[in-house]
Amino acid sequence: MALIDLSNPDGKFSILAIDHRDSLRYFLRPDNPESLGAAEITALKIELVSTIADLATGVMLEPEYSIPQVVDAGALPDGVGFLAALESQGYLDDPGAGVTTILDGWSIKQAAASGAASAKLLQSYHPDRPLARAQEAMAAGVLADCRKVGLPLAMEPLFYDLDSPADRHRVVVETARRFAALGPDLLKLPYPGSPEACAEVTDIAGGIPWAMLSGGGTFDDFADQFTVASDAGCSGFMVGRALWGEAVKAPAEERSRIIIDVVRPRFERLVAINER
Repeated sequence: MALIDLSNPDGKFSILAIDHRDSLRYFLRPDNPESLGAAEITALKIELVSTIADLATGVMLEPEYSIPQVVDAGALPDGVGFLAALESQGYLDDPGAGVTTILDGWSIKQAAASGAASAKLLQSYHPDRPLARAQEAMAAGVLADCRKVGLPLAMEPLFYDLDSPADRHRVVVETARRFAALGPDLLKLPYPGSPEACAEVTDIAGGIPWAMLSGGGTFDDFADQFTVASDAGCSGFMVGRALWGEAVKAPAEERSRIIIDVVRPRFERLVAINER
């Protein structure tokens, strides 16, 4: 299925990721995550989309605080599609505790009816752990259900519990191999660790595009890694906290200035890499 509503004419993805929920609470209020209320989360997301999304080819949203709030606020520019997150929360505390589930009160049919250009499924994943096959089966089932309603699916298998930093290459490449075999419309993956690993992921993916996630590191590190990945065939980026982390942590009176003076130029830099 085509993802033309989320990519530029060359099939490159420049995606603003703001589908964070639990992770945003822990990021902003590590000592008291539940003190970050729904209205504040929604306001942050609307401001980011309003200020940045004109540069993007797409935006990642979720049904609790940004679908339909961001759309109803008129923050999403014409021609910029959005991906709708499907997964429930709770994976941060123990990523290997169980199989990913769809958010209560939300469904693939509802995601399609919301106007999303694609669904997105994040799963904690490690190819060597006991849960791996069950997570793959869950992803395959979600993909089949998305096909029934004509909704593309982006799969995001996010590794955890690395045995060592040196094992990153093997884990990301093997994860890409297993999930590409399922046939999603888009793979969202972390940096595999080297130019050679990026090229290997591109080869494994075949005709399936893959976009690189930021994973919460520094922006400069992400930009450097994405440059390497782009040269090796990566089809774009999906960037979140590495892009806008400082802005949402700043005092409210400084946030708008930081988004305009720091966050927008960062996004422009990534788009330039993507469109070389």
